[in-house]
This record gives sequence, structure tokens and C-alpha cells, in this order.
Amino acid sequence: MEICGVGVISEAVMQRVEAGSAPGQAGPKEIEAQVQRRVDASLARIAARLAAGTDRQQVAARLLMQDRDGAAMLAERSSDAQAYQLALTACGAASADVPHCARLNPRRWAELDPSDARPWLRMMEAARRRKDAAGADAALAQAAARPGLSRGSFLLEAQAAAVADVIPDADELGLALVAVIGMDAAMPGIDMGAPASACRGDALRDPVRLGHCRALARQSLANASDLLDATLAQRLAERVGVPREQQAYDAATLKAAEGRFAERATNDVGMGCAALRRIKQLSTKRAASGELAMALALLPPHEPASGPSR
Repeated sequence: MEICGVGVISEAVMQRVEAGSAPGQAGPKEIEAQVQRRVDASLARIAARLAAGTDRQQVAARLLMQDRDGAAMLAERSSDAQAYQLALTACGAASADVPHCARLNPRRWAELDPSDARPWLRMMEAARRRKDAAGADAALAQAAARPGLSRGSFLLEAQAAAVADVIPDADELGLALVAVIGMDAAMPGIDMGAPASACRGDALRDPVRLGHCRALARQSLANASDLLDATLAQRLAERVGVPREQQAYDAATLKAAEGRFAERATNDVGMGCAALRRIKQLSTKRAASGELAMALALLPPHEPASGPSR
């Protein structure tokens, strides 16, 4: 295994270190601590740059420094929907020891961006969990009436990539972005799964609900920028009977794009120097166009990506 800045470490060497027969060779804990010090220093520099920026950048800065309460406090008084979404998503199921997280809610997020279906999807899921069928139906209707769908993943990465020039060393920047991607992965933002219960089986016998499910599936698929959102929206569209010509992307195209992107990400992400130097390009492209557009662009000419049907 190659760890940039440390070197190539073989399994045999690690076994000797763990057995105590390789004096002077850094062990796993020492290597981890060395890498973490570099990551922490780079994240601090990115956070310092973001802290002087817009509301969403300031929220991102707090989150990079593991300050969810501070991020929520900033978001609470902001009129920036993306800043609010970032803090709310990072808070997740916040406990009582994060007081400002408890003051955030999806309804306020929806007020900040009335065109976005995502906060209503989150309200739908919350209603489902508390077994509030009427509340889930109301949120479904509201989501179906919204013309847009905000990005739901890699929210921190987008902010960090925008100020990547604060770390000119490509290896150090790569280490920092790997850490940011990990933080994003830990933030619950998969909202397109919310209609799963309301839009299946006997629930679809209600023509009003069926209409809402179809509208939500059609609009979410057309407006998705996340690969997972598009995949879930397309499956929903199939389940509720949205005609193929009204589906922005078909299942085969999305599956092929997902495979291509997974292959690309596997090659680009790692702890070796070459991989770390490629991560800036990955993060910058994903921040600019979204993961779905990136994945579709990887398809070869004989696998054409279907586009939105108008």
C-alpha cells in the first residue's frame, strides 16, 4: 500500500512491525497519526478561507472543524437555503448536546427555497417514522408541486473545492479532500427514498396520491444532479407508471453510468500520490456539474445517455 508522504508499505513489513521485529519502522498507529496531522493542518487552512466567505461557506468552515453547533447557529440566522440545508443535514439526528441543531427544521428550509422538493421529502420521511399518514400525504403533495430538486450529496466537498487553491501542494490538498469526502459520506442526505411507502401497492389506488407520486417521480428524475437520486426517482417512475417518454433517463443508461463512475472513482480515490493528485479534478467537476452529469459523460458513444423528454 502506498501512503503519499510516507512511502510504499508492504504487508510483510507491517507484519514485522506488529511482531516487534522491525525496529525503527513506523507502525500503523504512528503512520495514522502522521497522516492525520497533515489532514488536520490542511482542513484548518480550508476552513480559515471559508470562514471569511458567504453564509454557506461559513457553515461549511464550522463543519470542517467538527463544530455542528456553531454551524447550526450560523444557519439559523441565515436566509441562504443551501447554508441551512448543509447545517440541517450535518446535524442529522442530533442529540441534546447540540442545542442549535434542535432549532433547525425542514419547514424553515422549505420557506427559504419554495421551489425545492427536497425539504418536503425530508418532512415526508419524518412523518412516516412517526406513523403520521396524513402528514406524509401532505408532504408528498407539497413535494410533487415543487419544480426543483436541490443537490443532496457532497455538499461539503462543493464548498471545499471552491477554495482548493488555498493549498497549492496537490498531495496535501488530496489528503484534505479525501477527508472532506468522508465527512460528506457520513451526512444523511438520501431523501428520494422517502416516497417508497406512500407510492407503492395499495396506496396507489387513491388517484390523487397516484398523481402526486407520478409528478414527483417525473420532476425529480428530470431535475436530479445526484446519481443516486436519479436512480431512485427512475425506479419510482417505473413503479407508479410514468410513461417511458416522460422519463428523463432510462434504467439501462443510469446503470451503465453508475458502473462507469464507480470504476472512475475507484481509480481516482486512494492514499497514493498519483491518486491524491487526481482528486482535485474529481471534486472540482462534481462541485460544478453534479455526480449524475459526470457519470453520464463517461458513457462511450455506443451507450448514448438519454436526455429529458420535453
